[in-house]
Amino acid sequence: MRLLMINDLLMSTTEDHKEANVYEIGYLVLPSVPEENLPQVVSNLVSIIEKAGGKPLDGEDPALEPLAYSMSKTVGARKYIVDEAYVGWMKFEARPDTLETIRVGVDKSEEILRHLLIKAPRETAFTFAKARAEREAKENLPTLAEGEAGTPTPTGVGAAEEPVREPVIE
Repeated sequence: MRLLMINDLLMSTTEDHKEANVYEIGYLVLPSVPEENLPQVVSNLVSIIEKAGGKPLDGEDPALEPLAYSMSKTVGARKYIVDEAYVGWMKFEARPDTLETIRVGVDKSEEILRHLLIKAPRETAFTFAKARAEREAKENLPTLAEGEAGTPTPTGVGAAEEPVREPVIE
């Protein structure tokens, strides 16, 4: 499946289109990697991209998150089954003909559980840090007791006011 996506990206460019595009790689790092070793894992990804001629632009450090479902990865004779992973991403600039080299390099990295490589816009509109901050802000909003001063009065469907009835035209 990943190979299909990269081939689609490669085929979407013409032979004479050798200029660099912006790509983003989202990745999951095995939770067995100690947190103090995460900078080395990110450094290895940067190295893979730079060796292929790419240039890192933006990214976010991996953070431990629960997964929606269990995933497994076999490394040597060990099989890891995990319910959480360090989630990170990196945006970089590279020529389309270098994507396969980058993909193979990331696939060989034993610490990476899964990854996804996509073509991306240059500007960064979403980060996990922003999403976490917004989620925490929503969870920490104070709730006002019903009838307390400052509580907005409900309107519309289900409101305490008498509903407006349209006249029936026959």
